[in-house]
This record gives sequence, C-alpha cells and structure tokens, in this order.
Amino acid sequence: MTHQTITEPEVPGLVTVEPVSSLSDIPEHSWDDVADPRDMFQSRAWLRTLERSGDAPVTYLIARQPGHPRILGALPLYDSLPSRGDYLYWPELHFQDLLHAAGADGRLGLLAGSRAGFGTRLIVDRTLPGPARAAVLDALRDAARAVAADRGLPYTFFLFLDASAWRDLAPVVRDGDHHRLASVAQTELELPGDDFEDYVATLPRNTRTSVRREVGVFARDCATETVPLREAIATVAPMIVNVRARHGMAYGVDTVARRLSAYASALGDASAMAVLCRVRGRTAGAGVMCRWHDRLYVTDFGRLDDEAPDPFVYFNAAIYEPVRHAYATGLSSVVTGAGAELGKARRGSAVLPLVHLAWATAGGHPERRADTAPAENRKEHWRRLRGAHPRYFHPVWDELL
Repeated sequence: MTHQTITEPEVPGLVTVEPVSSLSDIPEHSWDDVADPRDMFQSRAWLRTLERSGDAPVTYLIARQPGHPRILGALPLYDSLPSRGDYLYWPELHFQDLLHAAGADGRLGLLAGSRAGFGTRLIVDRTLPGPARAAVLDALRDAARAVAADRGLPYTFFLFLDASAWRDLAPVVRDGDHHRLASVAQTELELPGDDFEDYVATLPRNTRTSVRREVGVFARDCATETVPLREAIATVAPMIVNVRARHGMAYGVDTVARRLSAYASALGDASAMAVLCRVRGRTAGAGVMCRWHDRLYVTDFGRLDDEAPDPFVYFNAAIYEPVRHAYATGLSSVVTGAGAELGKARRGSAVLPLVHLAWATAGGHPERRADTAPAENRKEHWRRLRGAHPRYFHPVWDELL
C-alpha cells in the first residue's frame, strides 16, 4: 500500500492505494461516481466483460482517503503478453529503444489504464482541484511501479493517453521519465446539422466532390447491411486480421474474435454492430461500430485479401456508413479512430494527439538505447504534417509540439 499527502482542504490527509482483484468487489455506485460516463472503456459493463473473457486487469488500484468509501482515483493494470497476438497493446512494440531491459520472456512491464487502443482517459475524481488530482495520480503511479517491481518487470506503461490525461500526469513526471508522442493520432468527427447531406456540405468543395464520387461508386457496386456484431464475428474477424497484416501487425483470428466478442457482450446487439459490405452477394469488407451514450466508435475495419477492385469500401465502411448511422440514431460524434489520419481529416475529422509514457519501476532508472529509433517518437513527423495541413490539427497539439 502506498500513500501521498493531499494538502488541498477539499481532500485533507492521506491518500491510500489498495489492490482490488475484481469490480465485483467495488460497489457499483462507487465506481460509477469516478468513471467518465462518456468513456466506454472505463465502464463497468466493459471491464466486467474483460474479466469474464480472460482479458481482465491483473489488479485494480483504488485510491481513497483512509476510512472513506469514496474512490478518488483508480488504475487498472494489465499483463500484456505477445503470445496472445494483441500487438497493438504490447508496450514492447512502441518502446523499442527499451528492449534491452526486457527479461528472458521479452516483457518490459505492465500496461496501465486501458488496453483499448483509443484515447486513454484517467479514472480520477474530476471535482478535485489540480494539485489534489496530482497527489492521487502520484499515489497510483507509485503503487503501479511497486506492482511491476514485485513481478520482476522494469517498467509501467501508459499507452494512447489523450491530452487531458497527459495534462493530469505531467505534474507527476519526474527526471528520467519517458514521454513522447505516439506514432498514431486519434481522429474524431463532430457531426454538424441533421443528416448526411449537412455533413457533406461542411466539407471543402474538392472534398465534397470526392466524397460524392466515393459514395456513388460504392452504392453502384455494393449493398450494405447493418447486423448485430455477435452474428458477424466469424465473418469479420479474419478480414480484420487481413488488414492488420498489411500494416505489419501479426494478429491472430482468435485474438480479434475475442475482442469483438467482448464488445458484443458488453454492449448488446443494439449497440455493437457490424456494417457488412457485399459485392455481388459476397461480403468484401466490414466496419465495426460500437455505440456508447452519444458517441459512436468505429473500432475496426476488415476486408477480403483477394486483390479484387475496391469500390471505396474503406471510406464507406469506416466513415460514411457510420456517419449515416449516427445521424439516424441521434448521436453527436463518431470516433473514427487511429490510422489514415489525413484521409479522415479531409473528410471532417479532427486529428488529436495521443501520448505514450513509460515509468521505471520503483528504484529503477530508465536507460534508453540512443541508436534504436523508438516507433512512437514522431514529433518531427507530426510537425511537418501539421505545418502542411494546419487546419486539420486540433489546437491541443500546441501543448506537445
């Protein structure tokens, strides 16, 4: 158990951190009071589904004042194993300059916060003033480092931190910590007006022309059907694996199917859906859509790996059809995800930075191999892109560039 002193009068005294093995050990209202209601990946429904599926956190770190039931902050800690084929969430992929510190099994450390691959928000009481939040996060960070040390792992990692999470963690970053931009960014589309035509009307003229052409060619060659994700997992999972393999990520079909099953189980048939794109009766591509409150997450895209002509299946399955669905169901935004950032930005999405962070375990000192270029250290890349396309990049980039 670790503790930090909070000096703010709103939360006097110490903050203690204790491990909890399951959300079933935490009263529902206590968790819901501190979890961000807009973040699907902090929800009890999602985390309990991970527990049932075998992808559960190894522990939840819970910060409180001694003797008080109110949760001030929480931090799920995950064991990330490359043998599971879940490489996007494998810290060793993103911190290649630290690989020399890995153990015999190739592992560097625990993964803190989330394994979603979307912008990670911290689970912390937002009513606390800044210094109090920093004290809570400092206690959680120290506890996470101690857990990693007990397991013989040299690091604790946060992946895909969004800008607000980075702002909260920045005060507890000390000399020797690692922080940098990720090799990918998040994209999110705020929906204007009332329907798809209102969305298209907000795009620049050249883009409007391209979008209408892409929609027209797709409609001529493809038929779409939106079905409960649960019914389409066996069809969709191999297509997602095909796409990821083309981008150098060696996922297993079982790994992808397990994650899709978690979405379906956590959200139900009405909120976890697949857009199936059929060409002459054959499913050639698919997008996965997950609804959470007023947001629609496009979590995955897949297509057949048969070199057949592509009638703009990607942009329709990953953007246009989800946008239509969001309008039809009264949602306000579509999280279009990472990858193909400029293509999504040209079609209206904001490009938002994500940060990776590595902390050495208690008593350790990070040692980077200067001759090994880390995959996520892309500051110059993002500076050049932002300089060439400034209107696509959210002002929050100013804090990092």
